[in-house]
Amino acid sequence: MKHLLFILLALVSPCMLHAQGDTLRHAPLRPRTEPLVGSLLFSGATIITLTPQMHELEIRMHDRLGLADVDRQPFDNVLQFVPIATPLLLKAVGMKSQHNVGQMLLLGGTATLIGMAAVGTGKKLYQIQRPDGSAMNSFPSGHTYIAFTGAEMLRREFGKDYPWVTYVGYGVAALVGAMRVYNSRHWPSDVLGGAGVALLSVSASYWLFGK
Repeated sequence: MKHLLFILLALVSPCMLHAQGDTLRHAPLRPRTEPLVGSLLFSGATIITLTPQMHELEIRMHDRLGLADVDRQPFDNVLQFVPIATPLLLKAVGMKSQHNVGQMLLLGGTATLIGMAAVGTGKKLYQIQRPDGSAMNSFPSGHTYIAFTGAEMLRREFGKDYPWVTYVGYGVAALVGAMRVYNSRHWPSDVLGGAGVALLSVSASYWLFGK
């Protein structure tokens, strides 16, 4: 028994001393907000999509609002590209950004490749029917993903010096998401999922290049 107690003390004591030293030498852990929010959005959207009772609520809301009978407004097909093209336009008129044009193209291109792969995989994996019944590839929303990718890049590149750019970018992205629901092309969970993929893919791109 004495030998066992001695061994336990020998094992625990260094760990306790090391832990005390760590509190003095290291800062507390702080999660990065963007991937955390992206993960929560995508996880929540997936739960809604795959839970029959919750997805049924989306269907009832769609029917109650009469969205199947509204006049379609297809401008979201063009509007989705506005946020992702705007960084180059703002740079062209001389606004200050965190990276030069070449770097922004690299970051944006990488984020797009990552995100489109994730969106494409999700559409094939989940096989969710669109509200208008046109296809079985509703989740997640690709239009929303593209719009929010641009909005997040605008925030990262210009938001520090021009806060209004963040509001405009995310406002346009939110409008694209709302129009996808209004036009009966996506469920609300599809839009949340697309936004989540955007935040995760942009975060991954900036992480890969050390920013």
